[in-house]
Amino acid sequence: MNDEVENKTAAKKASTRITGTRILYWVGGFLLALVVILVGCELAGWPFLRQPMQDFTSKTLKRDVIIERPFHLQLFGGIRLQVGHLQISAPAEFSVPYLVDAHGLDLKLRYRDLLQLKEGQPYRIKAIRAEQLDAYMKRDSNKHATWDFELDDSSPSRPFPFIEELSVNKGQARVDDAVTKADLTTTFYTEEGAHLKTPESSLKVEGKFGTRPLQGELVTQGFLPVATQSKDSPPINSKGWLKYGAVNLKFDGAVYDLFGSQRVKGKLSVDGPSLADVGDLLDLAFPRTPPFKITGGVEKTTDQWKVNVSDARIGQSRLAGQFVYDYGDAKPMLTGDVNGPLLVLADLAPAFGAPVATDKGTPNKKPGKVFPDESLDFATYDRMNANIKIHFDAVDLGSVFKERISPLDFRLTLQDRKLTVAKLYAGTAQGSLSGALLIDAPEAKSEAESGNPPLPKWDIQFALKNIRLEQWLKVKPEDQQKAQEKARLKAEATPKQRAQSSTEQTAKQEPSKDKKETAKDAPAYITGQLNAKAKLKGQGRSTAALLKSLDGQLALMVRDGEISHLVVEAAGLDIAQSVGLLLRGDHAIPMQCAAMGWNAKQGVLTPEAALIDTPVTTVYIHGNMDLGEEQFNLNLQANPKNFSPFTVRSPILVTGPFVSPNVSISPGPIAARVAGGVLLALVTPFAAILPFLDPGSGDKDENTGCHATLKQLKEKK
Repeated sequence: MNDEVENKTAAKKASTRITGTRILYWVGGFLLALVVILVGCELAGWPFLRQPMQDFTSKTLKRDVIIERPFHLQLFGGIRLQVGHLQISAPAEFSVPYLVDAHGLDLKLRYRDLLQLKEGQPYRIKAIRAEQLDAYMKRDSNKHATWDFELDDSSPSRPFPFIEELSVNKGQARVDDAVTKADLTTTFYTEEGAHLKTPESSLKVEGKFGTRPLQGELVTQGFLPVATQSKDSPPINSKGWLKYGAVNLKFDGAVYDLFGSQRVKGKLSVDGPSLADVGDLLDLAFPRTPPFKITGGVEKTTDQWKVNVSDARIGQSRLAGQFVYDYGDAKPMLTGDVNGPLLVLADLAPAFGAPVATDKGTPNKKPGKVFPDESLDFATYDRMNANIKIHFDAVDLGSVFKERISPLDFRLTLQDRKLTVAKLYAGTAQGSLSGALLIDAPEAKSEAESGNPPLPKWDIQFALKNIRLEQWLKVKPEDQQKAQEKARLKAEATPKQRAQSSTEQTAKQEPSKDKKETAKDAPAYITGQLNAKAKLKGQGRSTAALLKSLDGQLALMVRDGEISHLVVEAAGLDIAQSVGLLLRGDHAIPMQCAAMGWNAKQGVLTPEAALIDTPVTTVYIHGNMDLGEEQFNLNLQANPKNFSPFTVRSPILVTGPFVSPNVSISPGPIAARVAGGVLLALVTPFAAILPFLDPGSGDKDENTGCHATLKQLKEKK
């Protein structure tokens, strides 16, 4: 009985062993088959995964994705994908063949990098290689772009991937951006990574940006170090140049953390025909200028550009400055300080629409006009805000001025399309100039106004105080000789010759050329202390349009001065004294007062009271000057205080365009009592000029200067 039980137990155990062995064989066989299959697939490159991978990528990106043979995927020891051709389509609304088109693509990943990846960290890619890589980067005016993807991914965004090795043998990207008006083609090459001792990458760009052609090149020690994701990443030496129209830019420095804090530091040099071109390139509000050359240092932090201009030459002006451009706010802000040894006033003319003067003359100047009528670019006022403190040691006013301004200080601000020049102070010729300027250029309130926005409004205020004219104005010796010759010709001419124009007579007889200059500057035509004040408003897109619209007040006064006797007589105020003057030399006539008060209405200046008072003659002026039409229509009436049988009482007419005025004598003298009546009519407006120019004039001595003239006029009433 026991033997039977034992036999059954032994048989059962043997059967169990056989079954286990068979299972082991089956499992081992399955695993072996699986290994063989996996090894076979690995060796074959998993070709059957090409289509599923293509479908998955298309579904994820919501774009048509093409993955073409040869296709080879390796999963042992890491992930490696080799694709003969990869193409990602652009959105259907864009008429471009694709977004990305790559040939000979090779991608390598490590499993440990994927397993250790945490939320918010960048993907780490061992290597990316491509024989050829093309891209079409297009954006329309609504800011829809080919690189925008509608991803169903609610996970946090990740930084730019960290790539250890990158190689692109032949790369090209076409950029068509309606927002920045860029139509560019970039070509690039890179071979870089830790396995190379001297990595090198280069990028070239060519095409059109805005309205001007653009070319450039950047050479750096690889693109990968530039894209590292660390604020402590080392700088990568980079050199580049850019040509935008006629603007040339060169950079030599370091770039790092391009996709993080985007830091840049290096030396920069820029030159070109106008700073406005640089403004168009960088989307900044820069004025039109003469040709310029700027060198300095540039540094970019997270949300600021810092520029240290060590030397800038704009036209003939020289300056330096430190600037900070903060683009972190809704509207960028430029702050800084400008300091320079010299500002040449003519270099500011292009900022107000005047053409740039060259060695060949001033081009494109409108015949017969003085004021430029070219529209200024007020649309640039919307590009940024600004707050800049400006100081110049000296300002060269031009050849007609003997003494420079020294110093010049003011603050320039741009806030919400309003440009302000404030705290203006300039010293010259023992006096000063102060003032302020406001230009309000409002934007269009509706789309209908966009083509014709509201006119910019101007508010101008300035004052000249106690400027000595003999120190300020320059008389060239050759100009003095011409005036002397003109007076001599008038004195020696016959009555018939006197009837001919003075211009014609001067043309027939050249001034004497054998006279040697005894001084650098000839004696001043006019001396005295000048005070002037203006409060004007207008509107317009050009200097000419502004002047045509001016309204307000303008007044000036010269006291304690002298006027050249030659000037008075050569102007035809007294022929008898002109003869005597040539015998005595150019003696000066004391000028008790010269005061003029003008009202401006729609660009037409009309004198309320305008006179020049000397011991010899009182000259009063009426008529007008039309700034819009650039026409003189003035009548100067001399009222001599001494008797001469040759005294000319006929008014002198100054008419014609500003560029070539005509000075003539009105036919028929004016009666002395009429002239006297006009002078008496000037008493009230003349009395109003003095406190406008000098609020403290009530305390002045009534027996000197313009106060004495006013007292004399009152006594004649």
